[in-house]
Amino acid sequence: MEPAAPADAAPSRLTTRQASALAFLIAATTLALQVLIHRIVSAKLLNNYAFLVISLTMLGFAISGVILTFISKTVARRLPETMVASACLLALTAIGSIALFASSTASPEELVNARSLIRSFLDWSPYALLLTTPFLFAGIMLGALLTDERLPTRRVYFFDLVGSALGALVVLPLFRYLSVETTIVGALIVLVAGVSALVRPRGRALRVLCLATGVVLVFSMVRRYEIFDIYFPEGSMLAMTRVPSSGTKLEYKEWDPLARIEVAAVRGRGPSTGVYASLFGENREFLRRYRKLLTQNNFAFTYAVDWDGRPETLVGIEETIYASAYYATPVKNPKVAVIGVGGGFDILTALRFDASDITGIEINSATLNIVQNVFRDYFRHWAEHAAVKLVNAEGRHYLSTSNERFDVVQLSGVDSYSGTPGAAHVFSENYLYTAEAFDLYLSRLSDQGVLNMMRLEARPAREMLRALTTAVAALRRAGVREPRNHIVMVTEHTGFFTAMLVKKTPFEAPELQNLRRWTSQRPSFGIWAEPGSSRTEVENAYHHFLALGDERLERRFIQQYPYAIDPVTDDRPFFFNFSFWWHLLPAPPQLAGQAPIYVPVLQLSLVVLAGAVSVVMVIAIFLPLAFLSRLHVPTPGRLSLAVYCAGAALGFLAVEVALMQLFGHFLGHPNYAISVVLAALLFSSGLGSLWAAQIVRRLTNIRFVSYLLASILLVE
Repeated sequence: MEPAAPADAAPSRLTTRQASALAFLIAATTLALQVLIHRIVSAKLLNNYAFLVISLTMLGFAISGVILTFISKTVARRLPETMVASACLLALTAIGSIALFASSTASPEELVNARSLIRSFLDWSPYALLLTTPFLFAGIMLGALLTDERLPTRRVYFFDLVGSALGALVVLPLFRYLSVETTIVGALIVLVAGVSALVRPRGRALRVLCLATGVVLVFSMVRRYEIFDIYFPEGSMLAMTRVPSSGTKLEYKEWDPLARIEVAAVRGRGPSTGVYASLFGENREFLRRYRKLLTQNNFAFTYAVDWDGRPETLVGIEETIYASAYYATPVKNPKVAVIGVGGGFDILTALRFDASDITGIEINSATLNIVQNVFRDYFRHWAEHAAVKLVNAEGRHYLSTSNERFDVVQLSGVDSYSGTPGAAHVFSENYLYTAEAFDLYLSRLSDQGVLNMMRLEARPAREMLRALTTAVAALRRAGVREPRNHIVMVTEHTGFFTAMLVKKTPFEAPELQNLRRWTSQRPSFGIWAEPGSSRTEVENAYHHFLALGDERLERRFIQQYPYAIDPVTDDRPFFFNFSFWWHLLPAPPQLAGQAPIYVPVLQLSLVVLAGAVSVVMVIAIFLPLAFLSRLHVPTPGRLSLAVYCAGAALGFLAVEVALMQLFGHFLGHPNYAISVVLAALLFSSGLGSLWAAQIVRRLTNIRFVSYLLASILLVE
């Protein structure tokens, strides 16, 4: 099964201290590398792609177990050499696979049907498989340490988990000070240098490998931005930076714990046709002030206006749909809360309407650094305005910790399709659009206050229709008998961009007349649903739903609609998942006279991912192990052990995901929740490993440990 060692070959060993230190170092680097690779993938690809790609990297650990099974005797005899060689190969394959992935010219296809999703998945699969390679070598190192009978397994596993906890706790905050590219190479240098220091390389071949790896790492650190330079796929926002005639030039990139923010210079001519007419207006003088473009992970974008501080140079911004709330509120000099600062368009709109106090709440620290420091000269006239206060916080968390009341609360396309580190918006939890979030928004409005929530709507209506059903339910919980008198829907005429205006008190006739007068002068958008109107200029689902006026009829409408548009809650916060599992059937129902139901991304992605993982597992894990079993290698109790390990892993992940969701609110940042929860769980699991013998002895049997744990979780 493996080559026999020379008879005089003496086995090389590691001391317990060496093994513990190695386990700590390898685990810390491996977990940090997982997060770092995920960030590169998220910046390169969007939606389900990052989810599919990064999920496959974990197969490296499983494959390493199969390899170790075949070469266990050789590894046991040459454990120190295995550590050094694997660390070098991990570093080299990490640099190579990430560089190849970043430079790939493959482009994701538009997800309009199941075939396009599967084809796109297959295009990216080779890069996903490449990303498994570094984790394969990490698995070999950790697996070799944990299976060596000469080492105290519980102690080594303790340091393994503590190292993972440290990696989880440190890597995300590092993005405030170091780029992802720098952190990747730095982590690999620490790993190789640390392993080489703990286990001095012996033998000429091993020393040459270490020297070559060191040279590659130093070169990679010096040229890191070139080696990991991301090729922007066709169809992405920054793809136009490759075309000189576009007049768009990438000027700056900065990572933060949530995403990568990019700044590009544009010609100074904002788009003014189609959907963009409602977003940017049609005033030519104002459109010339669009000179910067901010993007998040190369997708979610906002144009940044070059404002010189004079009120007259904001003329034109009042023509945009962003201004809807200011025509709907009777309050002069309103107090405004903006969730999602971006390039400052919402803040400039508030300044145009003489807002007395503006609080801009921005979760991306990189965005605020760009606005306040890196491009201060460009943004300072509004960022440093006396009426403006900028806060680095998650919007909902900030409102929940403040008792302030606002005349306008504005959310303009916040948390768009770039997603969270889950990187798939339909897979990602979103707490800005849940029932509890709407309750909070209403509680933070003044008596005449208006909530303006805007999103780029799909066709047929889904996103803003779900927001509408959620707002109606929230108004009813607040004691409102006729919610339809508190809501106006202002929509771009092609049906793509919609502003939902929700007022704490009923809209009065002068406010509605003001809105009608304003929209009648706008060729790009109009009112699609308003209080007291029995008809609308365009037949639409918003109007039909509000016209029902009865809670029982509204529930029936939601149940019969071909998409999931029911309000989501904090316990089920998947706002962007509009599809049902039956949408996977060959001929799903369609809305009469409208576009067919699009591909159910979440459901189909899970099916495709399960199929792909199953194929790889059969080839890389099941077949090798089946071959091994034919060699009559004894594996007593393998079925019971497999069920035991699978159950423990499933339970651990279930608890982990639930705690991450809960702590996202408590800590005020979703990614900090990942760090804190992972660190706490891994560290406490390490303590459990260290004290396992005493705990099991006290409880007399390991099954009682699971009973006790289940009871604690139930009570918690």
